[in-house]
Parts: sequence; C-alpha cells; structure tokens
Amino acid sequence: MFRKVLIVGGTGLVGRAVLRKIYQKSKRVFIVGLRRDEVEETLKEFGKIKRGRDDVLGEYLYSGKVFGFWGDIFLTLSLKDKPKGEILEDENLRLKAIEENLGFSDVKENFLYNLLVRLKPEIVIDTVNTATAVAYRDQFSAVEDVYKYISLGDGNYETLKEKVEKLLLSLYTPLLIRHFFVLREGLKRAGTRLYLKVGTTGTGGMGWDIPYTHGEERPSRVLLSKTAIAGASSLLYVILSRANDSPIIKEIKPAAAIGWKKMGVGEIRKGETPIKIKKPQKVKLSDGGIPILKCDETGEVLKTAFIDTGENGLFSLEEFRSITSLGQMGMITAEDIAEVVMLEIEGKGTGKDVVGAIESALLGPSYRGGVMVRDAIRYLEEISEETEFPSVAFEILGPPRLSKLLFEAYILSQTFRTYDKLANSEPSEISERMWSYISENEKILNYITSIGLGVLSPDLELYYTENLKVPKLPVENFKERDIRLWAREGWVDTTYENAKLWRNRAIMILENIESKRRRILKDNASSVEDREGLDPSTLKADMRIIPGYCASFVFINEDKGKRSRPY
Repeated sequence: MFRKVLIVGGTGLVGRAVLRKIYQKSKRVFIVGLRRDEVEETLKEFGKIKRGRDDVLGEYLYSGKVFGFWGDIFLTLSLKDKPKGEILEDENLRLKAIEENLGFSDVKENFLYNLLVRLKPEIVIDTVNTATAVAYRDQFSAVEDVYKYISLGDGNYETLKEKVEKLLLSLYTPLLIRHFFVLREGLKRAGTRLYLKVGTTGTGGMGWDIPYTHGEERPSRVLLSKTAIAGASSLLYVILSRANDSPIIKEIKPAAAIGWKKMGVGEIRKGETPIKIKKPQKVKLSDGGIPILKCDETGEVLKTAFIDTGENGLFSLEEFRSITSLGQMGMITAEDIAEVVMLEIEGKGTGKDVVGAIESALLGPSYRGGVMVRDAIRYLEEISEETEFPSVAFEILGPPRLSKLLFEAYILSQTFRTYDKLANSEPSEISERMWSYISENEKILNYITSIGLGVLSPDLELYYTENLKVPKLPVENFKERDIRLWAREGWVDTTYENAKLWRNRAIMILENIESKRRRILKDNASSVEDREGLDPSTLKADMRIIPGYCASFVFINEDKGKRSRPY
C-alpha cells in the first residue's frame, strides 16, 4: 500500500487512467490539474466533493482519499491561476513570469516546488506533457515578431520592449532548465522515493516527415521543437537519476496517438471557441490579389460526431480513421500506459523505462582509457618539469572553485609536501606559509590572477586582475559573508579559516587511506577497496600532496559530486 502519491497532470487523459489504477493501492492520492473545473470533474468519480484550504497552496478540493489542487506548475504561487493571455498583456505580470522562467526568482516561490514540499509524496507520477507546454509557447513566432519590428528601423521603444518581453517568455531552454531545478530541489526536500514521468516522442512515434501538425507548416518547426524538448528532458532525467541523493527516476514514452476520453455528438471547439459556420465570398484570382475578408455568420456552429483525444483535442470520424490507419500513428490507450506505469512502480520490469534504456546504451570509462590516463599523467609530469609555469589550472575546464582548490593544494604541496606534515601543523603556520609562498613567487601570483582567480591574503587584501571570475565586477556594499562565499568559490584563500579547513582535510585523507589499508590487509587484498592513495605493491600510504586528487577528494566528500555509476 502506497502512503502518499502525487499525480501531476492527474486531470488529463493519462493522469486519470493512472489515478484509477493506483487509487485502490494508496492511502492518499494528490492530483494536480491546470484549472479548478478540471479537478472538480475528475473528483466527481470518487464521491461527494468537499473543500479545504492549505496555508501555502490555497484552496483545494477532495473526495475521500483523493485531494485535488490546480494551477500552472511552471509559475509561482502568485501567478499559477492567471490565464496566459492576462500574463502576456499585463506588464507587471509579464515581468514576474520572466523572472520565474529565467530562474531569477526564488525557487521557494514556485508552485510545483511548494506542492512537493507541502505534500511530501512518496511517489510522484508526472503525466503533464512538458514538451508541449514548453514548445507551444512558439519561440519562432516571437522571434519573427521582434525581427520584423526592428527591421522597420523606426519602431517605438515601448512597443519593442513589450515584444522582447514576450520573446523572453517564449524561450524554451531557460524554462526547461528552471523546471528541472525546481523538480530537483522539490523532490529532494520532499523525500520522494520514486519519480515516474510519462513523456512523449513529440510526433506520436512518427518520423521527420510526419504529415500531421497542429495547423503549422510541414515539417512543423514547433512540432520538431516539441521533439527536441522531449529528447532534452530524457537526458536531463538521466543525469538527475545520477545525482547521489536522487530518488529512483523513470520515464515512459508512448510512441502513438493516445486515446481516448469520450465520443459523442456536439459543438466542435478549438480551445474554448466553437467553430462558427460562415458564408464565403469570392474573388477573381485574375485580379492579382486575395484581400482580407469579413464574412457573414449563418448563426450556426459546427455540430457533429467527434472523438475527444484529450490533449490533442477533438478529431472527426475521418481524421481519427486516418491517424489510426496502418502505417500512420496508430493508437495506444491511456489504460495501456497506466498499466505500464503501475508495473514500473511496483518494480516489475517492463523494458519500457527510457532512463534505463539510455543508461544501458551509454559508454562509460574503459579499461584502455584507464591505462592511457596513467601513461598520459606520467608524460605530463615529465614535460611540466621543463616549463616556466607549473601545469596547475587554466580556468578552461572550470568552475573557478576547481582552479582555486587546485592552486591551494599546489601551494600546500610546495610548502608542506606531505599530508602528515600538513595535518600536524597549526592553522596559523599553514596560513603564514601559504601567503609567504605566494608573496615570494610573483610568477605564481600573476599566474593565478591572470586566469581569473582572486588571491586573498591573511589580512583580507584581495589581489586580482580585470579577468576576475568571482564576483562579477563591479561590486559595492558587500558584507563579510559575501567575502566568505567568494573566497570559497573562486579565490585562493590564505586566511586562518581556510588553512584550518585544509588541515582537517589532510587529517581526513590520512584517516581514509589508513582505514582503506587496514581493510585491504584484513580481507587478504580483496577487490573490495581501490588502491588510490596507496603504493599498490607495498600497500604503504602515498603521503604526497597531489593537487588533482585533493580537488577530487573535496568534490566527492564536501560537494557530494561523486560519479554515481561505475559504467
């Protein structure tokens, strides 16, 4: 029995099918839809609907053990219920939405983040078509609109400003990355054990020459963007699953038309607007033009038989017959998808998990690569002895924190040589010797600052060039905590506090090496432990301070940046 399950997009076609499957196996189920009326319609299936209120998430509806919330998961709590058109046309709302989409606002203001943190679901099933939500902001039209306007050369600033703001709201990549940042932080804070995404191919399983679009050109740039976002999302799920504190991440990708919600006879609507029947007018093409016309309405609306396919809208009989024909998209039902979702959640392998499939196709570090690395390092050590500057860091790989750690470890390797000497020194002595080395070696000081790092002296004087990476210049009105942050991220720091930190690191490295050595001897030199930090032939500790290994140690043990897959 699942304790708490959250279905994002739980009011959609697939979301409802999953809800029906998981309902009997869960103590409590939360669903999220875009609008209140969608949530209300979904909850009717489970009995009498009641109202409740959460201090952060606001009003919600519930029926038995199913609780329904609504709003746009890509926006903040204050914007989640605002219609897209209202946000686009209101300058203040538009700027707030831009700040959220570009990641300028606090993640704690995001609606999805708050859903995860407040509800703390054990399992999250995400059936929202993220690729559609992102790609159908239609970045191409927004770019074209701005380009045409500036091409005129005499545009009004306020009009141009509005068009550029709308363009910023349509950008795909910043929005997608922001969504994953929110997802990552929310899942971590919620303590979620499993996240399963129902994704998309973007084309219903068809190829580049897909004959179906949503009314755009063929091949549709927007439709191909949807596929691009869907593909990018899959790889983001892979690297999210490789975070050391990540929940289990899975993705299922239907590759066919999904159906269906209902069939019947009624008004045919595009969105919320019924298709009105109008009387056509005629023009002679020999006149050389086709003017814009305003035609008379007959007073009728199009009313006929339809099949409601959920996200893709209403199809006619013949449209449905065409798209499901052999050699076309074909059909998979929402219930088929829900069945696979349940099997994957219950740990019964289906072979349909995209994250697992990508993992199985990836090529990781190889035996030959390891051998070649050893030879390359030996050669680089030899030729670096002949150079004017030591080969420590260029600030090309980055980030600045890597270069800062490498240079600090290099300076310690020159002043203390071994971990045991460093571990047995006082922080005041370490600080003094680090600073003395830098101040007495002008070439090293120039080298460090030329690649974009700062150098912080024990008495808090900063040495830097115009290339300084951290912080971005100019800076005014900073506080002491800012200095500590900048020193951590991009300054070679010779202060007492950082010297103490390096002494503690040396102690930890020595303890790790000795603990590893004892376990190897106890286990008769089994393969349980690696030999890094040990002489492989004698199993004696290698006491040398080696900058690259020091940086790796910090990234693994302090920054939690360890590779989570050996392959």
